[in-house]
Amino acid sequence: MKSCKVIFASRPENLPEASTFAVVEEELPTLQAGQVLVRVDYLSIDAWTSTMLGAGSLHGALPIGATLPAFGVGTVLQSQDGSLTQGDAVFGMFGSQSHLVGPAGMFRKLDTTDIPARSHLGVLGLTTGLTAWVGLNTIGGLKASDTVVVSGAAGATGSCACEIARLRGARVIGIAGGADKVAYLLNDLGIAGAIDYKSEDVGERIKALVPDGVNLFFDNVGGAILDAVLDNLAMEARVVICGAISQYPRLDQVTGPSRYLKVAERNATMRGFTVDYWGSAHAEAIAEISAWQKAGQFRVREEVLKGIEKFPEAMLKLYSGHIGKMMVAP
Repeated sequence: MKSCKVIFASRPENLPEASTFAVVEEELPTLQAGQVLVRVDYLSIDAWTSTMLGAGSLHGALPIGATLPAFGVGTVLQSQDGSLTQGDAVFGMFGSQSHLVGPAGMFRKLDTTDIPARSHLGVLGLTTGLTAWVGLNTIGGLKASDTVVVSGAAGATGSCACEIARLRGARVIGIAGGADKVAYLLNDLGIAGAIDYKSEDVGERIKALVPDGVNLFFDNVGGAILDAVLDNLAMEARVVICGAISQYPRLDQVTGPSRYLKVAERNATMRGFTVDYWGSAHAEAIAEISAWQKAGQFRVREEVLKGIEKFPEAMLKLYSGHIGKMMVAP
């Protein structure tokens, strides 16, 4: 049996482009004792993957010819291990491919009775819903009385952060680029306000929307947007650094915040985090988000591109603009 996969073909100088990736076919190995054959149903498209494409990458440089890493959910087709049987839904680090053979221990069996498997890449995803929950609550100490600002608010993690803060009772302002994203934030997610950084002065709009200052900032972007928010912090504000997609194309030339002294001036804190470090918080996050989703209260949009050959296109859309959680269905 063959698997169709996406490999890293050439290292980009700046943003990834079509030639960065290649689609190839490979023969799968014969199933051995303790292994399972999995059909990949959905793959998660995440910004962290793009950080591995440069020579000096944040998560380590991916070697040329390697399969693009990606979390996925799938279905067990054959099993040589008693812990998994044919038809089981599983989650794991699958890589960007249509099928794979691996040890049963690399997969986590999913209960899909109430929640579809793909939710474990979206609202319950390690890099999306769980990241947003941990950043806001465990790191940021989210309170119902907070005014929360989220950058990259229309993306997957940003959308989840907006929803979690809104459902916890906070006043939420989202920063995104373009009229369609602003409309999504206001109309679909129902947050209190939205700023279009492409057509508006972010600092001035924050002053107008949050005259008393920002209590909690969940940052996915970095750069100039981070500086604009730092200029508008409330006393004892909390700044949570989740990511910095504006900096990912040139991690060897990262531009740090020039307004960081506002943190001292406002007796604020600024702290970064990685979601895997805070595994002790995951169970609580999953329980709360699952309850919201079952009640129909979690409203993050999903976009699914069909065909493994669409994986490069989906990766490029991280930079050209997308809304909500993006996945590929091989």
